[in-house]
Amino acid sequence: MAALIVVVAGGAEPRAEVRLPAVISSHMVVEQQSEVAIWGWGAAGERVTVSASWGAAAKTTCDAAGRWRVNLKTPAAGGPFTLDVAGKNAIHLDDVLVGEVWLCGGQSNMEWSLADPVVVNADAERAAANDPRVRLFDVPNVVAAAPTDDCNAHWLPVTSESVNHFSCVGWFFARELRKALDVPVGLIGVNWGGTVAQAWVRREALAPFPRFAGELAWVASEAGDSGGAERRKSESWSRWFAALDEKDLGSRNGWATREFDDSRWTEAALPGLWRGELQGFDGVVWYRRSLEFPPDLAGKEVDLELGPIDDMDTVWLDGKKIGGMELPGFWNAPRRYRIPAELVTAGRHLLALRVIDTGGEGGMTGEASSCGLRLAAAPDVTVALSGSWRFRVSMAASDLVAMPRMAQLHANVASVLWNGMLAPIVPYGIRGALWYQGESNRGHAAEYADLMPALIADWRVRFERPDFPFLFVQIAPFNYGDPSGAATAELRQAQLETLRVKNSGMVVTTDVGDAGNIHPANKQEVGRRLALWALARTYGKDVGEWSGPLVESMKVEGRRVRVKFSHAAGGLVARGGPLTDFEVCGADGKWTEASATIDGDSVVVSSDAVREPKEARFGFADAPSPNLFNGAGLPASPFGRIAR
Repeated sequence: MAALIVVVAGGAEPRAEVRLPAVISSHMVVEQQSEVAIWGWGAAGERVTVSASWGAAAKTTCDAAGRWRVNLKTPAAGGPFTLDVAGKNAIHLDDVLVGEVWLCGGQSNMEWSLADPVVVNADAERAAANDPRVRLFDVPNVVAAAPTDDCNAHWLPVTSESVNHFSCVGWFFARELRKALDVPVGLIGVNWGGTVAQAWVRREALAPFPRFAGELAWVASEAGDSGGAERRKSESWSRWFAALDEKDLGSRNGWATREFDDSRWTEAALPGLWRGELQGFDGVVWYRRSLEFPPDLAGKEVDLELGPIDDMDTVWLDGKKIGGMELPGFWNAPRRYRIPAELVTAGRHLLALRVIDTGGEGGMTGEASSCGLRLAAAPDVTVALSGSWRFRVSMAASDLVAMPRMAQLHANVASVLWNGMLAPIVPYGIRGALWYQGESNRGHAAEYADLMPALIADWRVRFERPDFPFLFVQIAPFNYGDPSGAATAELRQAQLETLRVKNSGMVVTTDVGDAGNIHPANKQEVGRRLALWALARTYGKDVGEWSGPLVESMKVEGRRVRVKFSHAAGGLVARGGPLTDFEVCGADGKWTEASATIDGDSVVVSSDAVREPKEARFGFADAPSPNLFNGAGLPASPFGRIAR
């Protein structure tokens, strides 16, 4: 199941007070020795001053739409610093670091975190993760028909809890940079499992691709509907919840009220997935617990944070509804509900939570630190809500009324993830991007060979860094069930050809994959290899060889084909025996397994069955396990032909 937050149209409403996007906030990392954008909103014509404690300052005026922006020069890495924004009101940001900032984009292999025990040494890695000089900003999974201008996220230092919800490939990359550069590192997560590359590209950049024209036209119609599609969806679900309330035991019997006696209910520790008697249950479960507002909170607005809840939820305080995620698809979205000041009185209160799970896992999936009360105007948790709650099942999913079925935007529609997840952070100053994606574009490899350069070019323009390094991971071996393996092999070929893009780099994973698991466990090595590219090419560090062997040329020599490789530092190596996974073909185009021997920086390939070979290929399968490496221990990239 994938998180799905749908936004039909973006655009900040002009406000009287100056405000900033979420990505510009306390604890952020800004790119060093650069010029970074600081932007936000206010009242039309309002004067805005921005000043940083490292000595940079700028002034501007809000435009007619209430938008403003300045550029600030940044010093060499260091901090913490402060940043102040002043208009009709003042905003003070503290604990701002200056260092290196990288995007972490792609699908599930980039999204994968240490919360999954499959990752090698996950428990030990999580326990050891503690670096306050590495900061994480994870953009929530959002699809949108038009570019949105903000998101609901926070900058967090790396701790055992924060890395549980962030790309572990990104963290392992940052860890290597910290060792080599000793500067702060900021990571921005823009990843979503199972997504296609075209969802991450602006509509304007997709214009040259005829296959997406229909999708883009539909997205445009949704964006131009002035909220009509979302209104119809919301109304349908409002009717569904009204019908639910008529059948729900909790709604009918006052389970949300303070007076209800829950002494016979079962104890449960939250946050947590449904286990024990709830294991495998789909349906409606109610939770209750008492809480106490201390006197210093009385009369103040308070934010209730519960972390992600799978799937939908409604929350009451003393029987008064204070919020709810009453739309499907938000299973991975952190919950935050504002409690009005008039309800915040000193003393004990009763919090009731109704959770609806329609399939798969259910429950509260966040960390203990994500469950509590915070002052609306301050970041610190003031009342913790993790721990013991009481629960009772209300009704099974089979007893629910039929759910609305409506056409809607989803994560694999062209342009919608650019709109929902990248637009809110553009043009934040970054050094470069990491990308691990491609599995969902199998079957469209020829298109992908043009799509990825289009994505890279567009991101570089939008982030105003015309040649930032774009480092990507070639998809790992996995048995997709295709006897020929052609779709996967061609996708890897398309990725290899993406290296023609200036300042790009590719990590090969044939030796750390798992034919039985599309999410291979050794994410540490993937992060390390990405860091090798960055340290060598971006930062000019002497790390030795940074890439595995890449096919450079191919020449027929009688009954043999000589394949020359670049990045053969330390010599080519056949690991564990004779070379494998080479094939040759003749004029008939039929590929035959071939023998191969190393000759300097080349491999000589031949087969007794092919007297007049025309070309060779290598690792051309779903799940190859070739054994050609260089002296640095990095594997050679599969190829089907010389890159165009």
